[in-house]
Amino acid sequence: MAAERAFVMVWDGLRPDYVTPTATPNLWRLAQQGVWFERSHAVYPTLTRANSPAISTGCRPGRAGVPGNTFCLPSTGSLQSYTSGDAANLQRLADADGRPVLLVETLADRVHRAGGRTVVVGSGSPGCTWLQHPRAPETGDLVIGQGLENHSTALDELAARFGPPPKRRVPATEWTTYFTRIICEYVVPEHEPTLLVFWHTDPDHTAHPRGHAAPETAQALRDADANLGAVLESYERLGLRASTDVLVTSDHGSSSIARRVKPAHDLSALLANGIAADNGGSVFVYSSDPAAVSAVRALDYAGPIFTRDGATGTLPLSAIGLDGPRAPDVVFSLAWSEEVVDGLPGAAAGSHGRLLVDHGTISPYDVHNTLVAQGPDFKAGWRDPAPVGNIDIAPSLVHLLSLGNATPFDGRILSEAFVNGPADPPMFQSEDITAAFSANGHEYVQRVTLERVGETFYVARGTIEPLVDE
Repeated sequence: MAAERAFVMVWDGLRPDYVTPTATPNLWRLAQQGVWFERSHAVYPTLTRANSPAISTGCRPGRAGVPGNTFCLPSTGSLQSYTSGDAANLQRLADADGRPVLLVETLADRVHRAGGRTVVVGSGSPGCTWLQHPRAPETGDLVIGQGLENHSTALDELAARFGPPPKRRVPATEWTTYFTRIICEYVVPEHEPTLLVFWHTDPDHTAHPRGHAAPETAQALRDADANLGAVLESYERLGLRASTDVLVTSDHGSSSIARRVKPAHDLSALLANGIAADNGGSVFVYSSDPAAVSAVRALDYAGPIFTRDGATGTLPLSAIGLDGPRAPDVVFSLAWSEEVVDGLPGAAAGSHGRLLVDHGTISPYDVHNTLVAQGPDFKAGWRDPAPVGNIDIAPSLVHLLSLGNATPFDGRILSEAFVNGPADPPMFQSEDITAAFSANGHEYVQRVTLERVGETFYVARGTIEPLVDE
């Protein structure tokens, strides 16, 4: 039996090692019934508004058109930074170059063209919700979340029926339960969407200020798991579960903050012109100053550096799929380590003064995300050892839901996980790309590891190491 619809749930910030039989029993059970992808990757930079388009379009940030959480645009003769968490700022990004917010089609666009219906429900930022379906006002599809002016009528109607949204606390128990109730009592029974996307703000919303081991973070995981169970039960109750493919993913992993730094502030004293925008564990530099890379190298917490042209001692943005018309001039990751904090490995420098956990770096603990798939089209009780990623969700669902001819994706179809797919996973290889440089009187090599399946690549990690003569 082929699926007639799909349900995609994004658990914001869900590290794979958060998933256990006791902490997340519903998700654990789903993984045992379906496919657990052992080697899943977020796109770099490992930021929410870089990975939301990766999920919705199957393309990396450079091609999709939203490079990260914070970007800069010219304003009254200078550069001004904006957060892409605000839908109005995303419109500013589009207005600046006269192009759509996303430069490529979304999965929801393809569902609409095939005659289906999409509903997006978001308990996270307006930006990450809107980036799942920016053209919803044109298609008549529903996008349900706060801060989305084009959808105020739908929100008013829902508030009249379900009451006003509760305050978003830490953990966001009442908040996420409210949106889950809308899905279970309104969206699934009254719309039966071809595609339902539920962006669940926890555990990320809670882990940020509380840390991995906090009881609030444990509660946030229980909430997400209970809400997953409630939505699955709503499909079951309506007789739709057996014909629905379910995918649970996360936009990124996370790391404990081991050192507080101020890259934008520090670079303002080193750059002759331009501006730096903090993006969690990465920094975007907008500057025509040839000395910008040297200024970054002067920071002892700077990790791998990427530039538009792959200047000496750096790697090109194209090597990680971050090149494009809206890309910054220079992007660099903050340094990270294997340090264990609160029982979990992975620590990094952080630019936010109040957070205990953050993301955005090129650390494997930020890059490695969660992906589970279960439904009539997926193998039962199988673990996929091949590299996969957020960019593979859209092309796989386009294929499974027979959404017609598709324009090219950056991701691939995860055919090895399908019931009628090959018996064995695809072959893959790891590839290191390097750039040597000098800093502070020493020689180093910048190394970025890519994992490849055919023509598709995934950024796995990036490091800076002392250069040792052989």
